[in-house]
Amino acid sequence: MSDLKHNAMQTPIPADDECNQIFEAVKHDVINEIHRINREDDRHGLHEMDKLKHISAYKPILYATEDVAFGRNYFAKIHLGDEKYVHARAHKSHEDKIDFYMLHTTPECAVWEKDTPLEYFID
Repeated sequence: MSDLKHNAMQTPIPADDECNQIFEAVKHDVINEIHRINREDDRHGLHEMDKLKHISAYKPILYATEDVAFGRNYFAKIHLGDEKYVHARAHKSHEDKIDFYMLHTTPECAVWEKDTPLEYFID
């Protein structure tokens, strides 16, 4: 099982057709998760989404993969407009089923800058 220090995530590369296909398939889930986090921010006075005022784009710019026993994990930096980004994770099974897994969040942040490295993340 992978963890932050022991994983098989490849070095991030520019988004290509493979990346775009994966993250287009989970776009609805990514946007819904952004809205869910935003509601939680409002409800609990958190500040994870302070930097994101609105979504004016949805364009993966970088991605990395990790081959795992049941398929492949995909990690992507997705541009949302106004130089704001989210880091998303999806999974594609050996049967080609694509599922959204999660957004990378910390207690302080869920919206990243362009120069924030795309790194492995889990729960």
